[in-house]
Amino acid sequence: MDNLAGWIASAFTLATFACCQGRALRLCALAANAAFIVYGATAHLWPVLALHAILVPLNLWRLSQLRSDAPSGRVAPNGSMTGPALVRIAAMRRPMIRARRNLRFYRLQATATARSPS
Repeated sequence: MDNLAGWIASAFTLATFACCQGRALRLCALAANAAFIVYGATAHLWPVLALHAILVPLNLWRLSQLRSDAPSGRVAPNGSMTGPALVRIAAMRRPMIRARRNLRFYRLQATATARSPS
């Protein structure tokens, strides 16, 4: 029984690494945690049991964060970002664009004054 639980837990862990979406990843991780808890208890592997008992609340917390953040900043199937996350990234780029524009303006102004006859 304990070897079977270990193999099942390993399969869930492997599935966790294959997940692309956050919700599926956390659900697979929770299943792996449950299987590893059973494995640790039946095989008397207390460090394994303790680790996965600690990881269960962590995975539940991250899963709840995914549910509360769901409408904002999703990634479209083609990989482009939509929603507020895209707005935040665009807002971060604005000062850099302004700085480059100002630098070009001052360079042009400096060249124009250097070339003008006095």
